[in-house]
Amino acid sequence: MRLTVVGGGPAGYVSALTARRLGADVFLIEKEDLGGTCLNKGCIPTKTLIHSLEILNKFKNQKYNQENTQLEIAIDLPTLMQRKDNVVETQKRALATLLKQSGVKIIKSDTTLITPKTLFLKDTSEKIETQRLIIATGSRPAELPMLKFDGEKILSSDDLWNLRTIPESIAIIGAGAIGCEFAWIFHLLGSKVYILELMPRALPMEDEEISKAVERLFKKKKIEFYSEVKITDLKHVDNSVELSLSNGKTVHTDIVLVSVGRAYNTEFLIDSEIKLGTKKEIIVNEKMQSSVEDIFAAGDINGKFLLAHVAYREGEIAAKNALGYNEKMDYSVIPSTIFTISEVASVGLRENEAIQKGFKIKKGIFPFRAIGKAHVIGEIDGFVKVIVNAETDIIIGAHIIGPGASELIHELALAVKSTIKAKDLKELIHSHPTLSECIGEAVADISGEAIHKIK
Repeated sequence: MRLTVVGGGPAGYVSALTARRLGADVFLIEKEDLGGTCLNKGCIPTKTLIHSLEILNKFKNQKYNQENTQLEIAIDLPTLMQRKDNVVETQKRALATLLKQSGVKIIKSDTTLITPKTLFLKDTSEKIETQRLIIATGSRPAELPMLKFDGEKILSSDDLWNLRTIPESIAIIGAGAIGCEFAWIFHLLGSKVYILELMPRALPMEDEEISKAVERLFKKKKIEFYSEVKITDLKHVDNSVELSLSNGKTVHTDIVLVSVGRAYNTEFLIDSEIKLGTKKEIIVNEKMQSSVEDIFAAGDINGKFLLAHVAYREGEIAAKNALGYNEKMDYSVIPSTIFTISEVASVGLRENEAIQKGFKIKKGIFPFRAIGKAHVIGEIDGFVKVIVNAETDIIIGAHIIGPGASELIHELALAVKSTIKAKDLKELIHSHPTLSECIGEAVADISGEAIHKIK
């Protein structure tokens, strides 16, 4: 069977590899770079930069004596960008090798869907016939009417990678995951950072206690955060941007980052029968199947969860079902990770969600500052929060802000998926000294039995 995948990001290349390993004849069409936004402009570049900057920041601010003498460390943006480029290029070469060795035929071209089984390659004016199609064309930064991207002063997250000098100041519109991650990056670079958010709190999709902790850390680091504000006017003054806010304040900044969500790349579906949602996302069922029987959609393009690790699983399921399997996507336990001023991670229900669903809950909270490993690495801010169904003692949600949150969350994700009881996880012995001790203590705190928690 011939299967064609459009889009070489996380969903696309996993679809292609899965289908090829199941015996299909696979074409992968990608007009830009393999790896998609995640590898080229998102997950990997941002985390590479954050990792480098956090190392420099630790050396600079570590207390070495009673006088609290700071090391003089200069930040060279071109060097940081070069390391980022090296990491990305290494990953892209490895991905290309993996696809080629697997027998996936890679076509670099822009494309248009002519019929459900015919694609037109714009770069070569060729047509490709296929029996099954998987669309994985992803998403792009969304614009605002007053803040159209110009690549110089009003920037998308994609545009930021073209910067060659560090701005003295940056205003970030939107305090979601992308906005908060770049706020941390530019703070570490030495820029004055302003964050403007329409919603009542930062990271509005996270648990409320996590959001409050993030806002406290913003204040501690002198990152100016304004919630429940709109931009009422924008002016270009000399070489800066002046933003008038609905709260009466005015922000003067060198550049503006607009991070208010994503737009879906469905433009190539000219006069298609594929049903789209209100935001132009492709509507799919739990099998990743679109309204057209032989066409599937995985990753950002279906608008479900705009996360690379979800795209991996969706790509796998789309490929299997395109080849006749009967797999269903399970969204019930999806860990989320954000690499901002302190790592944030969550899985399962937020506290307010659990209450709205009718659960009687108990929760345990344990701070990182109460364990030795946090002091060893010099990162004592944050906590682990575990939520249980009070009637069954089963863990239904967990939220972490603090060092290593992105790694620690998976123990709790397994607990939620496996419907583990708090008392059973409490009995698991966590190695010392480790950050994971906070999980055992947070679970113990549900019943008031945390050993190292000071009242």
